Amino acid sequence: MKRIIIAYPIKNTAEQFKTLLEENGYYVSHICATGASVLRIAGSLREGIVICASLLRDMSAATLSENLSPDFDIIAITKGETEYYSDGIISLCLPIDISDLLSAVSVLQSSSGSFSRRDSSEREIIDNAKAVLMNMKNLTEQEAHSYLQQQSMITRKNLLDVAGEVILEFKQIGD
Repeated sequence: MKRIIIAYPIKNTAEQFKTLLEENGYYVSHICATGASVLRIAGSLREGIVICASLLRDMSAATLSENLSPDFDIIAITKGETEYYSDGIISLCLPIDISDLLSAVSVLQSSSGSFSRRDSSEREIIDNAKAVLMNMKNLTEQEAHSYLQQQSMITRKNLLDVAGEVILEFKQIGD
């Protein structure tokens, strides 16, 4: 089972996330306030999930993602749609929808290796699916990515499979 690390600059908020997760059957192994602490802890683990603020005391979630092992996934809690990440980070906006958080953790816990980090061919499929959604549903890139993430969590399928289904659906409509 993947270890969960919560990194949040406000200790009380981190404790609230821990309580919420543990009440729903998840084990939180560490709480910390800085990216450096996450990197130190993650260095001794094979894989894991980091739930963090989009901006920690010493680095952003994006910087943390770049420095973590590829077998770690990040759920970044953001203040709004303007803070958006794609590769290696699942973004959830404040105020947090608890069911979205629990769904994301569930999907990440059940996946082997990293769920959100992709190689270039996988990124291309996801980018194509976003382009389809942007064209067909008149969405922004951020909205299209959020749509794919939500469908992934709802269906409990990985993001790549959902993206492939979107592309296939578009081809069938076009034929």
